[in-house]
Formats: sequence, structure tokens, C-alpha cells
Amino acid sequence: MTETVLALVPDYGLILVFVVIMLASLAVPLPASVLALTAGSFAAVGDLSLPWVIATGFSAFVIGDQIAFFIASKFGTKLIAKGKQSERLAPVIERSENMLEKRGATAVFLSHTILSPTCPYVTYLSGAGGLPWKKYATVAGIGALLWTLSFVGIGYALSSQLEAVASLIANFFGVVLACAVAVVLLVILRNRWRSYRETDTEETPDTTLTQSERNTP
Repeated sequence: MTETVLALVPDYGLILVFVVIMLASLAVPLPASVLALTAGSFAAVGDLSLPWVIATGFSAFVIGDQIAFFIASKFGTKLIAKGKQSERLAPVIERSENMLEKRGATAVFLSHTILSPTCPYVTYLSGAGGLPWKKYATVAGIGALLWTLSFVGIGYALSSQLEAVASLIANFFGVVLACAVAVVLLVILRNRWRSYRETDTEETPDTTLTQSERNTP
């Protein structure tokens, strides 16, 4: 999938950048981060305009993000329930739920920057969970701008080493997702263990006799 998308950059340029990043913001599994890097490297050699790459990537991120938020505001409960039925999506959604519940706006910012694989799910959860739009849009917009500047800038600065950088970032995001899954599994196991212990305690009869009961014939 990634190689197919990147092969289309010379032919479709900014249109491809816009469509892929926007769809990725809606949780469509497309290589938005690697494409942003690639677009930056194309700008470095003069095949694309750097300001236009940044503007296109940023606007695509924001538009897709806002669409996801408003979809979630209207249909959020059903979408989240459906996503949790997927073995691949359920751990990410649960991780995003935990983050949003504890961190609020901080979760939105992190999901739009260094934890971008969780971004669409945090967005859907924000809309479904009733996070105020004004607060969400402000934090998400800042995060989207930083994400765009970072990935396009890295691609521009390290265009001669694009393949190595793209591989490194892909591995990093793989670690992020793996850690998210591990945390969710640990939380689930801990909760089940606690539930088991509580149930076991309730079902085990108290066989301890008081001193008076022992002395009674």
C-alpha cells in the first residue's frame, strides 16, 4: 500500500497529499506520515513547492479532523461500538479512551503530534464524548500544524536519506501502537484479576471461629 501511494506522488502531487492525509484523519489506513516526508523531499529537489506542501498537508489534516469530529458528534456511540468489535482497532480505541478520560486536551494534542496513530480515534472519542468543539479545534489545530511542519520539514531536510528516515518513523509508530496494545492488555488483565479476587473472596466461607465458639460444647 505505501509503495503504491508513494509511486503516485510524481503524477498527482499536492492532490494526492491532500486526499491521503484527509482520509487518514478519518481513520482510513493510509501512510499519511510517510507521504508528508516524501512530499517534503520532493520540495527539496524543486518538484513541489514547500509552502504549498505545508499548506496542503495542514489544511487536509484539519478538514479531515473536523469531519471526523462532527461525524462522531452525531453518530459517535455507534461508530465506537463498531470499532471495538475489530481485534485490530479495539486496543487502540480503548487506549485512546483512557488517554482522553485522564488527560483531556493534552490527549488531543499528543494524538495530533507524537502519538499520531491514535489521532482519528481520539478525534472520534472527543466528538462522541462531548468535548467542547472550540477547545478541541484550538488544540487539534496547533497539533496539526506542528505535525505538518515536522514531517514535511524532516523530509525536506533529509531528502537524501528519505528511505532510512521513513523506515525509522514507521518503526517508531509501530512501537507506539505496540505499547498502546500492551498497556491496554495489562489494564484488562489487572481488572480481571481484581474481579477474580473479589469474587473468590465473596464465595469463600469464613471458617474462622471466635474464642467463645471454640469453647462452646
